[in-house]
Amino acid sequence: MKFLFSYSISKPFPRKYCHFLLGFGVVSLAAFATINAFLVGYDVITITSTHFDSTSVSDLAMWHTGNRTFGCVSHQFQLGDTFRTNISAFSYRIFDAGPSPSSQSEAGGLPAGAGFLYANQDLTACDVDQFEITVKPGDRLIRATVTIVCPPPLAFQAVASWAYSNHAMIGSRSVSAFPPNTLARAITDGMRNIMGEAYGDISNGLYTSNGTTTHPSQQIYKVIAQGEPSCDQSPPFHCVVGLFTSYNAISNTDLNILGASDIAADEANLYNVINVLYAGVRLDLGHWTADNLFTNTTSFRQLIPITSSANPAFRAIATTQGMAYANSTDPPLPDVPTPPAVVQIPYICNIMQRKPIGSFAVSVVSATLSMFLSTWGVMVAILSFIVDKNPGATSCESHSQIRVLLPSNSEKQVDSDSWKASVAELPAAPSRTYATQ
Repeated sequence: MKFLFSYSISKPFPRKYCHFLLGFGVVSLAAFATINAFLVGYDVITITSTHFDSTSVSDLAMWHTGNRTFGCVSHQFQLGDTFRTNISAFSYRIFDAGPSPSSQSEAGGLPAGAGFLYANQDLTACDVDQFEITVKPGDRLIRATVTIVCPPPLAFQAVASWAYSNHAMIGSRSVSAFPPNTLARAITDGMRNIMGEAYGDISNGLYTSNGTTTHPSQQIYKVIAQGEPSCDQSPPFHCVVGLFTSYNAISNTDLNILGASDIAADEANLYNVINVLYAGVRLDLGHWTADNLFTNTTSFRQLIPITSSANPAFRAIATTQGMAYANSTDPPLPDVPTPPAVVQIPYICNIMQRKPIGSFAVSVVSATLSMFLSTWGVMVAILSFIVDKNPGATSCESHSQIRVLLPSNSEKQVDSDSWKASVAELPAAPSRTYATQ
């Protein structure tokens, strides 16, 4: 009679199946342990890093390749934000941004003109577009400013400026703020020295009108000069600072507009400041040319003429060793390019980090045992089903002899030889097969 619910007589698996189960157990246990070491042994954490390639700080760098789950998020710049480069002696303020590329818009980019997304792009395509220098004799102040333009996909404009006065200005960085033997320190020192020369015209009282019948002699309230650089369109892309496209000297008394020839101050001092600022900003943006006046003494002598307020000590070093070597700096040689310029900002990055050793062990062991026992149960059930289909899988064979078991507390001692003889006299039992229902 067959029943709906039944079970088979428990029998050991044949030897070949035992070998298979043993191999399966060892391999699966090792495989599950390895898989779970990655799946549950590590946490995804968020950090800030100045390196857009965050694999350098991840415990599982190989998982970052081509995986959007990990890695760094592009930085979002908006109008008014400031940044510095990895070389930087200057701080740049963003004042204009073009429309975001379609790829950025589809990925949640900013509206047109609101800003741009940055992800460690090289700034070599950016360059100086305009320059301006302002002199305020009454404030004892000289300020030089340049604008830079970056083409798409960045598509933004920024401004950098440098100011000099006869006193320490709040918010300005001194030369000692930069590490020795760095290009940033060399640029800073060069700007300080060349603007110190230009300041000589203020301290010597030369910002006055020459005095004519049309414009009587008087103090100059302010000087504003502007211009644009020009670069060759073919290698080696030589760039020069052209003449000022506008030069306005505003008199202090009648506020008349005067030209450069109408005042006593030397216009060459202002050109010197702009030339040094222009060369410094281009280095800051990664533009390296062998004729850069920071390391090329010939270029310095040609572009920075001596004026009445020239600093002899600074000129002696700049014309013999190179302006960049003043103040014990050691920048790259003229024939060694500077590293690619990138914006130095912190990025938000998702990385893999291993759990503490205790949590790591508990997580891996518990997950491995759970997966292994589940798989082991399924495998045993499958093999049992296969074995049950074999002939004779559910039958038992009778014993060929009777085994007598004596109680350990028997009071009678049975002679071993007589017991063996009595067993030998028993007829052998016929072989029978018993089938289970």
